[in-house]
Amino acid sequence: MPQLQPSIAPLVEQQPTAWTSNAPQATERVRRSAGDWLGWLFALALLAFFALFGFRMMRQALAGGWQWLWMPPGLLFAVSFSALTVLHVALRLRERRRLRVALENLSLERGEGFRVGEPLEVRLLATVPEAHQGERTLAPARITVRLMRQFLRSGADGNEALVNECCDEAVVPCDGTTRVGKVLYACELCARPEHGGDASVRGWFVELHETATGEGAPFFVAGLRLLPAR
Repeated sequence: MPQLQPSIAPLVEQQPTAWTSNAPQATERVRRSAGDWLGWLFALALLAFFALFGFRMMRQALAGGWQWLWMPPGLLFAVSFSALTVLHVALRLRERRRLRVALENLSLERGEGFRVGEPLEVRLLATVPEAHQGERTLAPARITVRLMRQFLRSGADGNEALVNECCDEAVVPCDGTTRVGKVLYACELCARPEHGGDASVRGWFVELHETATGEGAPFFVAGLRLLPAR
């Protein structure tokens, strides 16, 4: 009697409410307002003033006599505030924030059923999560949606393996924000008639992949209810 070899595990739905990209996160320079720049320039001018004040005290101490007493505080002011001035400028030049590609409140609309040979409309609705300090969040520019079937394949040794096969695929761009404040990804998928009608087919489902990472595990898997042909 043929034995089932589960080379691919039976379908397990994965419908998380939140998702964050596994791709390397990019960074960008932080855009500052005029008020932020004025505050930064004021702090820079203040640090530079105390550094120059320290150098002036050191120069005055070179006159000799009791004025040598100005040398220790002058040296302290000059060195410490010069270092703080350089650090203040360097931190602003190096300041960047992370771009976190993420979605939350995921909701996949796929109708009440699916028929082989007829278009299936798939709509993913989600929101962009709030950004934490030092980052900016945004939705992925596009996602990959795949219509999958799971079926039994007989091997030469008489054993059967459970296999997942892609029947249709679409790379879906983000359609922007809807009236309810959600981002939308919408497409149509269709399985050819030769993909259905086989007793070996065990189920149909939809997979969502991040396009930027290419091949890899899906971040969302939802089963489909197969309807009888018209």
